[in-house]
Amino acid sequence: MSKRGQLGIIEFKYFIIGLLIGLLGGFILVYLGTAQILPFSVPLVCG
Repeated sequence: MSKRGQLGIIEFKYFIIGLLIGLLGGFILVYLGTAQILPFSVPLVCG
């Protein structure tokens, strides 16, 4: 296997992990904002 292809697989794995962590973090922040636990709200989501 070439190093170029191997690097792409490793980068893709980290991209997916980062995407999942970012989505989870975003959902948690939006939930805490809408549940009035945190003193801020996301105007686009909360309306």
